Formats: sequence, structure tokens, C-alpha cells
Amino acid sequence: MKKLFTVLVALLMVVSIFAAEKPFTLGPNVKYTGTVTFTLTADKDGVSFNGALSDVSASLSLSPTSDTQAGATFGITYTPFSGVTLTLSSITFSTPYFGAYYTTGKQFVNDYFTGRVYNSDGSISDWDSEFKSEFADALKLTFPAVAGLEVYIEDNTTEITGTLDYANWFSDMLLVKYPVAPFTLVGGMYVAGGYYTVGANVFGTVDLGIFKPSVDVFAGMVDASSANPKTVYGVTVSGSLSPVAGLTLAPTLKYTDGIANLVYKSNNKTDGKFAQLGVTYTTTFAPVTVTAKVTPKYDMQPATPTFKVPLNELSAKVAVTPVTLFVKTTETDLIDSTMKFTLYTQADYADAMLSATAKAEWADVTELATYTYIHVNGSVNVVPGVFTVGGNFRMTPSNNGFNASFKYVLTPNVNVTGFYGTLTGNDSAGWTINSDPTWNLKLTYSASF
Repeated sequence: MKKLFTVLVALLMVVSIFAAEKPFTLGPNVKYTGTVTFTLTADKDGVSFNGALSDVSASLSLSPTSDTQAGATFGITYTPFSGVTLTLSSITFSTPYFGAYYTTGKQFVNDYFTGRVYNSDGSISDWDSEFKSEFADALKLTFPAVAGLEVYIEDNTTEITGTLDYANWFSDMLLVKYPVAPFTLVGGMYVAGGYYTVGANVFGTVDLGIFKPSVDVFAGMVDASSANPKTVYGVTVSGSLSPVAGLTLAPTLKYTDGIANLVYKSNNKTDGKFAQLGVTYTTTFAPVTVTAKVTPKYDMQPATPTFKVPLNELSAKVAVTPVTLFVKTTETDLIDSTMKFTLYTQADYADAMLSATAKAEWADVTELATYTYIHVNGSVNVVPGVFTVGGNFRMTPSNNGFNASFKYVLTPNVNVTGFYGTLTGNDSAGWTINSDPTWNLKLTYSASF
């Protein structure tokens, strides 16, 4: 009975704390954030509800989180009730003859050798999958007597066995990097598929005054130690210049072959043989802005080289608050009479109470009766910040779709939404016109802490 009483008292204390909404804290060293949501949904399938905790981040601010002793850098992890764990991150030391930097993880050196995966915006997503799985720690050596010289050894954890005996004694990746202004030279070798791959890359930017092109040259050999080596080579020169206001010229020359055979390259290194000139001109005569862009391209990759002049954009934008009008046409190849001009138009209206957009697209500007789609949407702030209604209507040659929706804000954390219609989706993910209408009502609670 005493134990039961103790449990009941403890339970009542916990319940009273939360019933009174008394704030609690874990101390000044603890930081935590996240979002809690609860959604009650009614639709054609019945009633459902769910709760979720998302975007949770918690940290315990204990110091230090890293330390360097005797040239070694450690990551320090504090485990509650278990003590402190030291994890070696790197070791740095030097002698009068050389300096050394050892890391327990990979070291990036060059896109042709230590590959990475880049997103479309140029940010880094991850290591190349094969480089990531087959290599681990790395060593960098520098030499005081030769300023700028760097030697890297990337440790191959699979210890690949070479087909030939002499390939067995060194299965890691060896790279040498050296700057010769305005270029940087990188050369290296590694074992892949049982044979050595060797290569060298020279890259940099040449200052020609108004034009500063980037130059990238690679030459190498895959399976160099086999009876059938594959030659890899490439030259890429690109840049941009603006000789007059509003005009941008962006020439590119690319001539590469066999790059795809490099096992550990980054995804931004590809094959191609072409010469291209991007020409963009933009000018504004308030309230009108006109943009024209063409990219003439001579492609040497096909058996029969081709020359095309794509019209990437010819557009006009008129902005007079609260109305914006936009029209754009494109064409795959201006010198091919069989190609058709496309047409895209959009009109926007926006003020504090009302916003509306109407847009349409045609695959052939000469056949306006045959449109790709016509889309109209709008929303009204019936009670600003509290009650909003909106809707979409989309027409295609084969069918039409619509939807209507509303949102009512009960409190800063609670709102009610409703939806009815045959049109689902959005501009980013695409629109779907369903044969039967769907509907839902949702009560949503969301709060961040």
C-alpha cells in the first residue's frame, strides 16, 4: 500500500504540473527544438487522426567538444551516466623535412579522383558512392623545401588485389597536387578492376582582362596496366563576359572522351564534344522588361555533327502594381523550319485582399486553339489573417479540373481547412485531374518549441 501511495503521489504531481501548464526546464546547458502536430481529418474514407513530433534537435552544451593534444585532434562525446568518449579525428605533426596531416575520414583533392555528388545548385550532397564505400582514412604530406607541393594517400579499405603481382603492393590512391599560377596540377593513380588507372588534371582561370575563362584539362588511362588500356582525355574552356550593359556572352568549348570510365569521379565530370555560345540580353523600359537568350551549339558527338540555335527565351514582362503581365516564347532550333515556337503567358493580380493568376501554355504558337493547358487560381482574404478562401481551375485538351478550399485560423496554433474538387497537386509536383471529386476537412494543431 505504501508503494501504491508513493506511485499515486508521484503521478498526481506530474499531472498537476501539466494541468497547470507549468513550464519545465532541463537546465541552461540543454537546448532542444522541434515541432509537434496533431491532425484530425474527415474525408470520403471516414475520420482519421494522427500526431507527430518532427524536426527535433537536442543538444547538451558541455565543453569542450574537441581538443588537440600532442598534435592529435579528438572529438569529445559526453554520454549521460556513462562518461566521456574520445574519438580521434586527425593527427598533425611536422619535421624539418615534411609535415603530415592524417584524418580518420576522406580528404577531397580533385573531382576526377576523389569524387563527390553535387546538387543542381552546386552544393555537395555526398561522396561518390564507390569512393565512399571503398576508401576511408587519408594522409596529406607537405614539404617545406617545395612550397605548395601536397602528396595525398587515400586508404583503400577493401585492399583491392591487382591482376598483376606488382599491382598488389600498392592498392591505395596516390595523388600529387602542385600550384603553378594561374593553374593547379593534380596527378594520381589507383587500382580499379584489378588494374592501375593513372591520370593528370590541370585547371585554373586565365585573366584576359574583360574575359576570364576557366580552363580544365585532363589526360589519363584506365586499366593502364592491362593489355587493353582505355584512353581518357578532356578539355573544357568556359566563361562569361558583359561587353555592354544588359548583354552577357557565355562561350563554352568542351571536348572530352572516356571520362565516364573513371570509377571515382564526381558527377559534374561528364563526356561531351561541343562548342556553344550563350547570348543573353536584358533591358528595361519601365514598366517593361525584355529578355532574349539564344545558345548556338555545334555538337561534334554524333556521327554527323549538328549545329543548332535554340531560342531559350524571348520574353516581355510588364509590372504595374498590382498587375504583372508576362509572355514568353521558346524554340528548339531557329534554323530548323520544322520546329515550332512555344508560347507561355501569365497574368497576376495581388493586393491585400485578393490575389489571382491566369496562365496558359501552347506547344505551337500558330495553333492557339490547341493549348497544352489553361490554369486559373485565386484567393481572397475574407478576414485578413483569419479566414481565407481559394480555388483553382485547369483546362487541358482532354479534360478539366477544379478545386475550392478554405482556411480558418482558430488560434495561432490551431486552424481548420477544407478542400473539395477534382484537381489535386501543385505547380512544383504537377497537377492531376481526377475523374471523381475528393474532399476533406482538417483540424490541425501545430506548435514549435
